[in-house]
Amino acid sequence: MQSRFIAFSILAAMASGAFAADKDVEAMLKTLRDNYQKLKTARIEVASFVRGQEGQDIPLTSVVTYRAPLNFRMVSKGPTMGDGNSLIQICDGKMSSTKTPDGKTQKAKFELDKIAAPLNLETLCLWDWKRQLSTDKGANMHDSKLRLLQKETWKDKDYMVLEETAERSKVFVRYYIDPKTKFIARTVVYNLDDTTQVLQDHKVTKMEMNPKVDPSLFKVS
Repeated sequence: MQSRFIAFSILAAMASGAFAADKDVEAMLKTLRDNYQKLKTARIEVASFVRGQEGQDIPLTSVVTYRAPLNFRMVSKGPTMGDGNSLIQICDGKMSSTKTPDGKTQKAKFELDKIAAPLNLETLCLWDWKRQLSTDKGANMHDSKLRLLQKETWKDKDYMVLEETAERSKVFVRYYIDPKTKFIARTVVYNLDDTTQVLQDHKVTKMEMNPKVDPSLFKVS
């Protein structure tokens, strides 16, 4: 099952113990699934901070170009990759190629659960919305405890906030949802044992829905 949180190596995002989600939560998850499913193409830019092993916040920026149903190109940059270096992963629907910051490239048969590039729910849902945004058996939110807040203001803008408690991975997650577009705009991951400690913070800085994209971007060579 695909994880939804990153720390340069991807963290698990499952919980133990089943909880019944209320009608508002289920309605919101269905709306999110429908909206991500309807996208034919997308271009998303995400600014992230990930808590390093020594407690420092490590910045990371990612640009994802997507074409339905399973073509994408992700370019991620950050100080740990070195000046001017990047991590690039391309998928043509069947094969994927990963170019690491040291310039080496690896090709392999594409598997949803083996994505090398750093990502989070804002981008993962483009092609994996069915598993990520569901409480059905076998889906990633099946064992989570969920709550939906109808309104919360962040940086002078109102959002709906979906809260997820994932006990097995010891995280508490808040998904900020744009009330107009019904897409995820921000994801904040906290330490469940100390919810004042932010482990990751991912913000969508730009999202283009159904832009024209060059098919050559998804060519695996």
